[in-house]
Amino acid sequence: MKRSNLLGAALAAALVTGAAPGVQAQQQTYTFTFTSSGDAAFDAWRAGFAQRAVAAGRSPAVLQQMLGPLRPDPSIVTQDQNQAEFVRPVWDYINRAVTPAKIAEGVQRRQANAQLFTDVERRFGVDADIIAGIWAVETNYGTFPLPHDAPQALATLAADGRRRAQFEGYLLALMEMVEKGYVGPGEMKSSWAGALGQPQFMPDIYLSTSVDWDGDGKRDIWNNTGDTLASIANYLAARGWRRGEPVYDEVYLPQSFDYALADGTARPVSQWVALGARSTSGFGYMDQVMAMNAQLFLPAGAQGPALLLFPNFAVIRAYNPSDRYALIVSLLARAYEGGNGLVKPWPVEIGSLTRDQMLDLQGALNKLGFSSGTPDGMFGSATRRAVRQYQQSVGLPADGYPTPALLDRVKGRSAGIDRAAAQNASPSLRTQAGVRSLQQALIRIGKLRGRADGDVGPATRRAIEAFERSIDLEATGRATQFILDEARKAANSAPARRTTKKRRR
Repeated sequence: MKRSNLLGAALAAALVTGAAPGVQAQQQTYTFTFTSSGDAAFDAWRAGFAQRAVAAGRSPAVLQQMLGPLRPDPSIVTQDQNQAEFVRPVWDYINRAVTPAKIAEGVQRRQANAQLFTDVERRFGVDADIIAGIWAVETNYGTFPLPHDAPQALATLAADGRRRAQFEGYLLALMEMVEKGYVGPGEMKSSWAGALGQPQFMPDIYLSTSVDWDGDGKRDIWNNTGDTLASIANYLAARGWRRGEPVYDEVYLPQSFDYALADGTARPVSQWVALGARSTSGFGYMDQVMAMNAQLFLPAGAQGPALLLFPNFAVIRAYNPSDRYALIVSLLARAYEGGNGLVKPWPVEIGSLTRDQMLDLQGALNKLGFSSGTPDGMFGSATRRAVRQYQQSVGLPADGYPTPALLDRVKGRSAGIDRAAAQNASPSLRTQAGVRSLQQALIRIGKLRGRADGDVGPATRRAIEAFERSIDLEATGRATQFILDEARKAANSAPARRTTKKRRR
């Protein structure tokens, strides 16, 4: 789905101040007759937004027509909070999208529209296979149903409030599309997020980027293949697509490679080669490529494929800000040309994190001083950086990739901070009964020999120190209530010790 990255400054100002760009805010308040949706919160938002939209210069008649019959769709909010690219392993996400069937259909589509693809590529300079790849991912070459009406989808998300200004901005652009006669109110079929037509443009992107390829006076990205492909190409060209340059190349890395270099820094290909990177194709890079800048990308960490990403990869990411998305498009494009997929297999055995586990990891990293930002359960650049910093601090390969094993280590170390604070704040045991209970627990877990006598002597202190070290605490030898509680937990979870009886002769 193509989402705009930011609202224009003037549009954002209009939402805040109620004034259209360059136009003095209208003081008149219009009376709208909206049918109750059955949701009081939605109705209150709709009434307020209608007045803001009029103040921003939108037509009251279009507002009445578009907003009047709307009802919120709770399923849209659910989908917004559970987007697939954040909850599935990278290999699962990619393998579901790059399939033999998808590739075969793409080849057929390329052949059936060969001249159109050639003409669009010639005009905009964007690789035709990349255009086809985006067309495939967005709406399966235009065959994917668009079950939602954009006004309802965008209004539902705006009323929900999580990104209200953003979706109100999209609604304003949608109304402008109707006012200019580009599309009728009932013709705007969209995804659940309000993305329009086969390229899945958000309304503001439609206004600025869609193309009337055949000159019929319409920019029909719902039904017209030429308008669709040209609009995709125009978007990529406007964001810096470099004609004739590569998108990615898979490389082998030496065993001694410093994976911390995969930090998003672009370096000349010649430098990556000097560090030991070798193309999996078996061919050396030409001088022109050696001079290009590229980032090293490890989508599944040190044990998975390693890719050099060229600037055109970032342009694909501008279409959808996801490395996985851009990789799928790139893999499809290469497959259309008859190329192979990735050489190195995905390391499925190392596992991946669920959204809840990612939240736990982010919270634990923050507690340890490795800032991953506000925990949101999404594996973004801040979390990748925090993981890499933690890995460096403990001597692990700093590939920035989180696994269940890494989560356990981070949570254990984070919990150690809480245990250390609890031990420091815990009062010392002041009665023989309390000390005796501690000694009994230490005996049961094998840290102390002898009997529980209620006195904190040298042997007991050494046993306490050994137990503290076993739970990643500094060895203090202090007999505290906290140590008693932890020792009891350990004793209760320890297997029963066998006792042997002497046989009578």
